[in-house]
Amino acid sequence: MMPDSKSLPTELEMSDAADVEWVKSRNDPAIWHEAAIAALAYRGDKHDFLLWLIQQPTMDRATAGWLFFWLQGSEYLQGKKDSFWAKIHDPDVVALLKDLCERSESIGFIGDRIGLDGDFEKERQACLAVIRDGLVAPDIVVPNAIIAKAFATRSGPAPYEVHDGTLLSLEFLRDSLPAIYS
Repeated sequence: MMPDSKSLPTELEMSDAADVEWVKSRNDPAIWHEAAIAALAYRGDKHDFLLWLIQQPTMDRATAGWLFFWLQGSEYLQGKKDSFWAKIHDPDVVALLKDLCERSESIGFIGDRIGLDGDFEKERQACLAVIRDGLVAPDIVVPNAIIAKAFATRSGPAPYEVHDGTLLSLEFLRDSLPAIYS
């Protein structure tokens, strides 16, 4: 159950150890989803949040999908090991993708409620084409639990949104920008 938004900090930085610990302690897949976006695409992961997240049984399938597709999963499936679009080093990206794929095929995902923006469907289809065409590199575990079925469209507000790498609470955004977040 999501906590009352008024009890949430106004902003969180995934580069700050205390904020990372707070995010972990919430046990809220919706908050974890936004935090994963902030860490991977904007702030980096010097506190190993992403590796921790992949180990959480309640991580939502959409978060796994966002990570895999943002990191060009179709190219990883073919053996790509560098030049990823991330704020973490390439060897760490490869380790993250390996762990994500292994988790996908071991425990899977019990949660599938967050959904993804439709833009990620193109990358999901590219992953399926790599598999269909027999182009998966040796020793790569195919993350079927992530890519086998389409994602629902994101619906409803999340407790946080990522703005320039900072997680801003929905309550703060409603107070600050009522014309947009009413």
